[in-house]
Order: sequence, then structure tokens, then C-alpha cells
Amino acid sequence: MSLTFEEIAIAFSNCNSDAKSSFKDYLINLYKSKTDYENGFTISNVNNYILSDIEKLLSKAILNICAADNLIKQGYFSWGFVTSYYANFFLIQGLNRTQLNFTTWVSRSIDCIEKDYQKKNIHIIGIANSSDEHQRQFKRFFENFSHFKNRKGIDRYWNIGIKPFELGNESERRNRINYEICSDAFYELDLDNIEFKKIIKDNLYSPFTEYKENSRTFDNYSRRNLKLAIARLRMLTYTLNFIAVRNLEYQSYYQRNMKNRITAINQKYPDVSVWIKELFQQWLIFDSEIADNDDVF
Repeated sequence: MSLTFEEIAIAFSNCNSDAKSSFKDYLINLYKSKTDYENGFTISNVNNYILSDIEKLLSKAILNICAADNLIKQGYFSWGFVTSYYANFFLIQGLNRTQLNFTTWVSRSIDCIEKDYQKKNIHIIGIANSSDEHQRQFKRFFENFSHFKNRKGIDRYWNIGIKPFELGNESERRNRINYEICSDAFYELDLDNIEFKKIIKDNLYSPFTEYKENSRTFDNYSRRNLKLAIARLRMLTYTLNFIAVRNLEYQSYYQRNMKNRITAINQKYPDVSVWIKELFQQWLIFDSEIADNDDVF
């Protein structure tokens, strides 16, 4: 069962997101054996490493959102999808960590599962030697957030973000574009110029508006995937804001980090689409009233 917002806030109490190393480095420095990982073991009071990781994943996602927006507006649709895919990948990693139910990689895939959020206990066990970590991360995300469709008081972006990509498995499409020879990957040079300009026009508009996409030969999948990343950005910032409301120690760090992000975006990436900047301005802030309702119906 997923943690509620209140339980997440309790789990990250007394954390400030300013750990000097990552959670993965923490595990590596435990010098656990292969047998230890096979049998599993429990660690405690490591949630500040995890919260620090979430903050870094958020910054990585924001940069990839800005980059994807620029690419698809310039006509690099295929690479724009790959870039928006990584924004999604970083966001679902961060969201899984807010649930304290996630995987990481330490010479193998490692399952990290909350056993007692109040005592801050996490069970660690090795689960696979294969490297298909992306698929595992997405699978865990959909498991963690399947219950959130029944939460009151959450805005419409949650209802978009918790759903799978409209045009199929996100990881498989990323692999198809990168590694396979197929007609719908890096198709931009083959497009009729009129069709190309139609897609460019689409990509100037917010995918959340009522604007209807022009008919075309190829579906504008990069724009659709960017829409998904924006929705999941809302999910993560909403959750972090809830933690900050309940946790005064984290609150000052949260406010500082969000302010620094907005300043950096405005200074370094002035060409980000207006609709994205407007959402950044709404979400990359501290809102003391954001989390008043955590009921399930």
C-alpha cells in the first residue's frame, strides 16, 4: 500500500536534503558482500540521503524538460522524445523514493523497501543481475502510485502523471529510437516540409490547452511525452512541498533550492516556452497551503 502524504512527511522528518553523498554511495560504503545482498538486510536513519537524491533528480528532470522543449521547437523531434523520456525517468525515480519503495544499482539491481516509516527502517535486497533497470523503475512507479487516482485534493496533473504513456511503453520507444532502424525514429529529414512545419507549430503550444494538433502522417509523440514529464514534475514538487510544510528543518533548504532553480532558469534558459515557465513559477516555490487534504474516497 502506498504511503500517504502525512506518512511521507513523517518518514522524512528531521531531514534537510543536504547530505554530502548519495544513497547509492552510502550503500557502497557499507561494504556488504554478495551474500548480504542475497539474504537481505535492514538499514535505519538513511532517509536524508534519499531526500538529497530526490532534490538532485528534480534538478536533472528540470534541465531535461528545458532541453526537450528547445529540441522539439527546433525540429529535432526524435531526440526531443529521448530527452523528455529522461526527464520522466528522473522524475519517476524521485517519486519512487518519496514512497521509500524503489530500486537502485550496486553491481546488481537492489530493492529498497520501507519497512517502518516511523522508525525509518528500509529493507535492502538484491533482486536481479540483468541491467534492465529502466523497466523496473517504471514498473515500480505504477505500482507505487496506482492508489493515488482515488485521492481528493490533488490537481488534474496527477491524473495525467500516474498514467502510462499514451503511445506505448516509454522505455521501449526510447530503445526503438536509439537502437533500432525503423521508419518512425529520426524521421525528421524525410518529412515533407509542410508537415514538418505543422509539427513545429504544434510544439509552440501547451499540450494542456484545448488547442488541437494538426493532422499529420506521424504522431507528435515527443510533445505528448513532454506533457507527461510536466505532469510528473507537478507530482514531485507537490510531494516535496508537503514534506516542507510539515518539516521546518527541510523547509528552508526547499525554499532556497527552489529559488535558485527559478533564478538559474531565467538567467540561463530564457528561450524556454512561456507556458513551461509559467508552470515553473507556480510550482518551484514554497506554498504553505498546498497540502490541506489527503483523504481517500
